[in-house]
Amino acid sequence: MNSEEKVIKAIKGDKGAFYELIQEKRDTLYKTAFVYTKNQHDALEILDDTVYRAYISIKKLKQPLYFNTWLTKILINTSINYIKKQKKVVYLEENSWEQSAVDSDREELIDLYDAIDKLDNKYRMIVVLRYFQDLTVPQIAEVMECPLGTIKTHLHRALKQLRINLQEDVVNG
Repeated sequence: MNSEEKVIKAIKGDKGAFYELIQEKRDTLYKTAFVYTKNQHDALEILDDTVYRAYISIKKLKQPLYFNTWLTKILINTSINYIKKQKKVVYLEENSWEQSAVDSDREELIDLYDAIDKLDNKYRMIVVLRYFQDLTVPQIAEVMECPLGTIKTHLHRALKQLRINLQEDVVNG
């Protein structure tokens, strides 16, 4: 059974089909929530809330083809609302990541997340959707309800700013 058939069954009330759809997207959804929060517990809470919201409103989904876009919108809105509600800053202790040869990879990942955090919100969202959700530029335009050209411009500017932020981290680090 393909994804679109599962979505149709889920819309009709098939809990098993909905569960399968969520299982297929679980890791991607979690990674996206983690990019927003930088915290495992908060990301899991956002994921839970997203799944709940999707479950109670699945019958409102008009076109099964757009399930992934619809679910991504719910996740992003849930993440933004959660962050606004919490209004907290997450600090990482320097020593907590110093353990093994994986340290350099983790440091690079932390630098990347920090650089993404420095972006304007509109740029950050586009980077997250493009590189953590693997959405195409037209899909991002649909999710953000913006013209395709605007998304391309914002993505170009975001990547340029990310390069600058990452170079600053290398020079200052």
